[in-house]
Amino acid sequence: MYRNRSGPVARNLRSAAVAAICVSATGAVNGPDTLHPFRLTVTDAGVFHSALEARIRFFWDDLQLAVMEHTSNMEFELAETEEVDAIIEAYINEMLVLEAGDSVVQGKVTARGIEDAIRIDEVMWWYRLEYALPPAVERIEIRNRLLFNMFEDQRNLVNLKTRSGRERTYYFSWDEDNVTVPVG
Repeated sequence: MYRNRSGPVARNLRSAAVAAICVSATGAVNGPDTLHPFRLTVTDAGVFHSALEARIRFFWDDLQLAVMEHTSNMEFELAETEEVDAIIEAYINEMLVLEAGDSVVQGKVTARGIEDAIRIDEVMWWYRLEYALPPAVERIEIRNRLLFNMFEDQRNLVNLKTRSGRERTYYFSWDEDNVTVPVG
């Protein structure tokens, strides 16, 4: 439905989003004409043998603004291209850090997609990443600061399924962005 976000609607929405963030930063209360009322990413992850597979969902406007700020590229626009995938992969690897043993594990984008919505500000972009884990690892440390560079009220959820099938949900906020979890 909203696959082409490079037209005037996307530019106007981006300008409105930047203005809303600037107004919010001055202490003004967000009004009814601002974008979606909450900031959230949801990661569904599973550990399979020696890999962790994660699918991360973002509100498209939040992700675009956070990457614009992070890269200092105010012309950045989300697109279904390998170039944008590489930028998103670098951003995710910096903001969502997985440590297994004494080493940081880098994710590799393996797929992307868009979940359309009736309202343009509720459109979700998702990225699937794969993280190669050492075979004997039993615990990993997760530091999830996705979109924290842009939004103080950002919240992140990670739904993790371990090798044994146990499922748990972990909550990350500005003050609590780090957890060590079993993966066996």
